[in-house]
Amino acid sequence: MSIDGLFPNLTEDNLEQLVRFEHLLKRAWPLKGKHRDQLKYDIRDMSRSLTNERSTRRKEYMTDDKFLSPYLYYFLPWNLFRLSRLFSGLEMDIPEDGNVADLGTGPLTTVLALWMSRPHLRERRLNFTCLDIAPKTMNTGLKLFQALAGKDSPWRIKTVKAGFTDHIRDKVDLLMAANAFNELDWSGRSTRPQAEKLATHMIGATKDTGRILLVETGVRLAGRIIAEMRTQFLEQGYKPIAPCPHTGECPMPALGQGPWCHFNFSTKGAPEWLEGISKEASLEKDNVSLNFLYLSPGGASEWGAVRAVSEPFKLHGGKGQYACSDKGLTLIEYAPGTRPLFPGQLIAPTWPPKPKTDLKSKALILPYKP
Repeated sequence: MSIDGLFPNLTEDNLEQLVRFEHLLKRAWPLKGKHRDQLKYDIRDMSRSLTNERSTRRKEYMTDDKFLSPYLYYFLPWNLFRLSRLFSGLEMDIPEDGNVADLGTGPLTTVLALWMSRPHLRERRLNFTCLDIAPKTMNTGLKLFQALAGKDSPWRIKTVKAGFTDHIRDKVDLLMAANAFNELDWSGRSTRPQAEKLATHMIGATKDTGRILLVETGVRLAGRIIAEMRTQFLEQGYKPIAPCPHTGECPMPALGQGPWCHFNFSTKGAPEWLEGISKEASLEKDNVSLNFLYLSPGGASEWGAVRAVSEPFKLHGGKGQYACSDKGLTLIEYAPGTRPLFPGQLIAPTWPPKPKTDLKSKALILPYKP
């Protein structure tokens, strides 16, 4: 992975696929008359149910036709945008005739994003097993994929009505779960046993040379999920490839009011049609966020790197930025006029002999020397 590998700007090809996706949607899931007029209200209602009203949302909400239109026209394309930014910056090589499984696949979101963002995989024979409890949603995603990639695509896709821990017949080279585990109950004492069960299942379904990718939205709950899953994977022998630059204790575990690991990046380049629908629903975006964890049995080599995580903020006349390192929570300190790093960038640090500690966050202070 390159030193600045996370979240590169989208390629022209990837942007063209996102622009084209509007027409594919209209063919696979057309909306006419009052249904199109109602869309902005449905998007708002669904947004509330996914955030401040999530306690009243049914677990099986994606089996409800009421939610499918707003999901397909708003939440799915925004997820394709953020996943494309993520996938473009990760080394995601899958061998010919390789097996991929996607847990909680919805309308095949990760499969669509993988095809859009990794053109070197489009001509390979790949076998996808997509699992979800909502067959209609998966079938709609399959129609979208066939319209996107063409019916002659060498990607073979099988949809299976199944939960997160149901048996996967063939061990996989890549196991993914995106925006899925936040559907579960992570309150109280259920958190650790649930994470252990999920990690054990995912490792058992993956080849010895395989990889596992978890992606969630960048909210605090998702940060807690990712941190807990990371702990369980480490205990069972899997190590981070990204974003963690070390295998030590997570310094941003979303406990109490402490920080959580998540990344924000600009929506620059998002298709005009998607920005238009967002404006209609009064849900415009100038940035999107996510957190993720990419693992394998070997993980990445540990060499003392520091990963910038938060967006830069004002600090003592200059700027500061929270980061992750093998020394724990790190505060990168920028002198006035110095351009800060982008969230996700990785640097080789030059630590002072006796680093100072930030009084507010207890983070070690790393003066930035470009």
